[in-house]
Amino acid sequence: MLARAALRSLQTPGLRPTAATYRIASSTVWSRSMARNNRPPNIAPKKPTDYSKTANAPIGKPVGSAPISSQQPPKSIDRRPEFSKKQPEFGKGAAGAVGAGSGAVNSASKKGEEKDFSEKQSEFETGTSSSENTAPQASSESAVDPAEAQAPSQPLPDLTRGIPSTLEYETTGSTSKSPLKLNLTEAEEPEAPGGGGRGRGELPASAYVSSSEKKRLRFANYMYAMFAVLSVTGTVFLGRNWETEEEEKAHPDAPSGWAVGLMWARAKARLGDQLNYYNEPAFRKLLPDPDPIFERPYTLVLSMEDLLIHSEWTREHGWRMAKRPGVDYFLRYLSQYYELVIFTSQPWAVAEPIIRKLDPYHIVTWPLFREATRYENGEYIKDLEYLNRDLSKVIILDTKASHVQKQPENAIVLKPWEGNVQDKELVSLIPFLEYIHTMAYSDVRKAISSFDGQHIPTEFARREAIARKKFQEQVEEEKKKRPKHSGMGFLGNALGIKHQSMMMDPADQTPAEAFAQGKMLQDQARERGQRNYEALEKEIRENGEKWLKEEAALEERAKEEATKAMKSGFSGWFGGSK
Repeated sequence: MLARAALRSLQTPGLRPTAATYRIASSTVWSRSMARNNRPPNIAPKKPTDYSKTANAPIGKPVGSAPISSQQPPKSIDRRPEFSKKQPEFGKGAAGAVGAGSGAVNSASKKGEEKDFSEKQSEFETGTSSSENTAPQASSESAVDPAEAQAPSQPLPDLTRGIPSTLEYETTGSTSKSPLKLNLTEAEEPEAPGGGGRGRGELPASAYVSSSEKKRLRFANYMYAMFAVLSVTGTVFLGRNWETEEEEKAHPDAPSGWAVGLMWARAKARLGDQLNYYNEPAFRKLLPDPDPIFERPYTLVLSMEDLLIHSEWTREHGWRMAKRPGVDYFLRYLSQYYELVIFTSQPWAVAEPIIRKLDPYHIVTWPLFREATRYENGEYIKDLEYLNRDLSKVIILDTKASHVQKQPENAIVLKPWEGNVQDKELVSLIPFLEYIHTMAYSDVRKAISSFDGQHIPTEFARREAIARKKFQEQVEEEKKKRPKHSGMGFLGNALGIKHQSMMMDPADQTPAEAFAQGKMLQDQARERGQRNYEALEKEIRENGEKWLKEEAALEERAKEEATKAMKSGFSGWFGGSK
């Protein structure tokens, strides 16, 4: 129905008879009719048949009382078949109705079929085989050159780089007799041997470069030239002679002179000094000169991460931080023997709040952060040369050997603490560190090297047990040789007078009394240190909150003064009163 309506709408209104009756043939007859009416122009159409003289009109032609020849023919005859609204082949009496199968031809239409629609078609009667008939046939207009047919197929050129310009063809080829063709879709032909220029229609590589790309390349060349000029100028400037004698003494490998090698050496030295500003610590002296009043004979440098604290992240709680068991006792007990320094590789903004919570009473004398480290080969190194302390009196505890690679003889490297609440590794180091102070070692590096490759707390406990056994044997021998009571001792005991040095603490025992009781020197120092620790703990319990409040008040006052100074500075800039 839709096909018939579409065809009817394409009919020319002036050529369609009003009273004529049309019949629609089957699909096969219709295809043949369309093939005849749509032939190429070079094939002459068959002579039209005068249907007025025939008794039976063929299918697809109008049938009526008035002959076609009696009508006025138009200037251009539309050869497309026309169909009437009535279709007898779909009627009740039509043969091959629905049910006869799709594609069945109406028997009534076969009776009046014209010979043009016969089953025998001369255009398909050829001497070729069926396989040759199915091959694609080339028309006369698109005949293929044998030379081109034999030529191997080549890949198409890459046009993603741009369409080549036709300006050269329009300017240089305008006087040529033969028309120039611009080949954009076929592979480029190779250039003729021995000939210069483009060859057989081939474009130069520059033809595929756009104007914007040429501008970028030109700009890049300018930048390269500028960089080369600046490099040479900068090298000459950095390679100038040293301005002071101090600089020349600091760089003995690059003395002053105008030789090219000396200039290059001075340029490298000056550039290295500039880069070292970012790799070396912020100050040449990380700690101030020791104060005689608060001076300690030894300096103990402690790492923070995985030695004093441990931080971890979980999905349930996020970041959490734990303090190692015994940290407070370790810091407060050893503060009487050592100048304590926390040296961390974390930045100041990250580590300073942690240290404040870890040590609210400032038992640690000096904190040092990443700004005090030295950066080399991707590692933050804690160089003790910048501490401004005698390295023979410095001990550093860390969990990474790479942090102490500059002074490994001063370092005790421990295993990282992973959050075990039963850990006692840090506290077990106290006897060894206390022993160094008690025995007043002139060089702590010798004491540390004696435990090389061994677990220091275990080995020190074993050595101490051996020394205690020998000391007990010596005490027993002395008791056998000495009399039990001397005259002066008996008189003093009777009067309640005890001999004691004026420099000793009244609570301390004399060495003779301690030895008589079988106490070693380190036992006496340990008792004295324990009493000092208990006194410090008592002060913290009684006055700790007051100290924190006073510190908070001082900080608040300092902030107010800084804000006032800032406001007065702004008002002074704008001409206000200070």
